[in-house]
Amino acid sequence: MALIETKDLMKVYGLGEVSVKALDGVNLKVEKGEFLVLAGRSGSGKTTLLNMLGALDMPDSGTVRIHGEEYQQLSKNKRALFRLRHIGFVFQAYNLIRVLSARENVAYVLELQGMAKAERLERADKWLEEVGLGGFGKRRPDQLSGGQQQRVAVARALAAAPDIVLADEPTANLDSTTATELLDLLVELNETHNTTFIFASHDPDVISRAKRLIQMQDGRIASDETKG
Repeated sequence: MALIETKDLMKVYGLGEVSVKALDGVNLKVEKGEFLVLAGRSGSGKTTLLNMLGALDMPDSGTVRIHGEEYQQLSKNKRALFRLRHIGFVFQAYNLIRVLSARENVAYVLELQGMAKAERLERADKWLEEVGLGGFGKRRPDQLSGGQQQRVAVARALAAAPDIVLADEPTANLDSTTATELLDLLVELNETHNTTFIFASHDPDVISRAKRLIQMQDGRIASDETKG
């Protein structure tokens, strides 16, 4: 069974003559451990598809299965728990909680999962070390560079041991050197932990790292290439 499977996925924004098919019958299977990039111009559907895979948005028709479960059948609260259990997110704008330290930001998702304080802080420290931020745990986001904040976001996404990490333009706010370092880290984490990464990006550096590259156009999959 594929880790993720979509069937005839449709999403339409607007009404009547001004409606736009953001997704137009997308069929996709993703296996565990893939390092997949959704590429395409603005409006191609890549971010909409990423949001569907993350249960952040609901399709108008079609299905999304993650571990064989259709999250569309769940209530809003159960979908939130589903995301918490299965999916990690890395956003363009980092989305860290400004008043919390790096350590507390990473531990926060573990607190939501009900993990005991000592255990979640220990795991937060482990993941900060893993992303190259050992010793930075007490710093708040405003005391960290953009690249360091994005590394905290990566640690937070991975600390909860998700099945999938979704990254929406994760390098967009980073300079080229910092972006390269972040991508090197993500490739290493994918290979070391067999974590499934799915990116939505038009950054050539992100695209060049893809082990599987899907080009989106007009809400459809225009091409699907697995690199050797």
